[in-house]
Amino acid sequence: MTHALEMHEQFDSSRRSEDIFSYIADFARIDEWDHTIISAEKTSDGLIGVGTKFDLMYKSGLRSVPIQYTVTEFVPSKKLVMTGEAASFTAIDTVNITDTATGCHVNWHAGLEFRGSAAKVVRLIEGRVKKAGAQTIKDLADALEDNYPAPNATGLQKLADKLVLPGMFGFTKFGYKRAKKNWNPITANIHGKRVVVTGGTSGLGLTTATELATMGAEVCIVGRNESKCKDVVLDIIKTSGNSLVSYEVADLGLIKEVKALATRLNSQGKAIDVLVNNAGALLNPRQTTTEGLEASFALLLLSPYVLSNDLLPLLKKSGCARIINVSSGGMYAKRISASNLESTKCEYSGSDAYARAKRGLVMMGEEWAKDWAEFGITVHNMHPGWALTPGLEVGLPEFATKMRRVLRDTQEGADTIIWLAAATEVAKTSGLFWLDRVPHTTHLSSKTQETPEQRQSLVTALKVHANAFSK
Repeated sequence: MTHALEMHEQFDSSRRSEDIFSYIADFARIDEWDHTIISAEKTSDGLIGVGTKFDLMYKSGLRSVPIQYTVTEFVPSKKLVMTGEAASFTAIDTVNITDTATGCHVNWHAGLEFRGSAAKVVRLIEGRVKKAGAQTIKDLADALEDNYPAPNATGLQKLADKLVLPGMFGFTKFGYKRAKKNWNPITANIHGKRVVVTGGTSGLGLTTATELATMGAEVCIVGRNESKCKDVVLDIIKTSGNSLVSYEVADLGLIKEVKALATRLNSQGKAIDVLVNNAGALLNPRQTTTEGLEASFALLLLSPYVLSNDLLPLLKKSGCARIINVSSGGMYAKRISASNLESTKCEYSGSDAYARAKRGLVMMGEEWAKDWAEFGITVHNMHPGWALTPGLEVGLPEFATKMRRVLRDTQEGADTIIWLAAATEVAKTSGLFWLDRVPHTTHLSSKTQETPEQRQSLVTALKVHANAFSK
């Protein structure tokens, strides 16, 4: 027994047809606007085109139903046909896009054929199915308007932060899943945007670079090992189909190499639209670099300070650049002192040095947000929650083992970085501290709060350290 059902919806958009087409064609993001989809994943490598496959998980009552979609017709900016196969039905979605004087017109036709018991059920609830389909396309049209306000923390979120333990729940994978329910789609077209990601060969940096390349950005990763950089670039190109992926080799724990990196990038003359200061490591025991600096301070604070300042000409050139500083929730427990940047006045602890440096980076982000606003540059500090990365396993092995069941994967940890790099509404903010696309307080206790004088002392100390390598 079978039952056929057809649905037809259409809408107008002020967006360009190529923007609309590229977003709709990426069915890995369908769960952003179709709330009957639990999860979606692109399962074939390369650019989206005829033959590209996506695995979706569809919510049907209390059941989860797997569907595999295949692109069967692909005419860029004009026509897309997707065929979906599930155990109880086949779906053929046809999308036609035509240019108009004010943007474009989207015509969506869905033909479904249900089999077996599903055919009997759908026959009885056909009206409800069509109504749900109409709402889904309306949600897509709303998403493509791309006019969301900048997120604000709710009163409940602020209270959770103050109570500490409820706030720390948000660092886990369960906090991520809870937060995700309230997110808006990312429909901005970032094709051609140039992104530099430090620490881009593993963990959060690798996930960020891969996702942004998949979304069409031109991505440059920075890593220490040239062989690994080459392999990672090839993998990203294979996965994304985006050939505009490159690498630069630099040991970011050595300031001379940071400055050499900035010199190379500046010599290319290409604007940088997004700089992700992600490189980091939790170092135990205390280490001193060949330049005579305590290694945590050099890598986690002085390095991104020097790189961001030295790349300022290329960030200005963008006209709407974003700097994203990857920090850590560990900073909540520590205060930074300009007179103890290299942990010389206390017994060294890698986690404490890490936390202090990350707090310093957040403070610098707040300062840059004010100082560089006139150039159209926005600055965004974030922390990824508790994510299981190679760095965590090496730096805090006991924590990684004991907390493994609640730790996020790198996709969950990197999500806010990707959102900060791509989402339109992010440009409406600057200088905030983000977790799961929501701004959070930077202090849980007055004991970590610095005075304006102490903040200025940090700025001055970093300038002095940076200037020592400018001679």
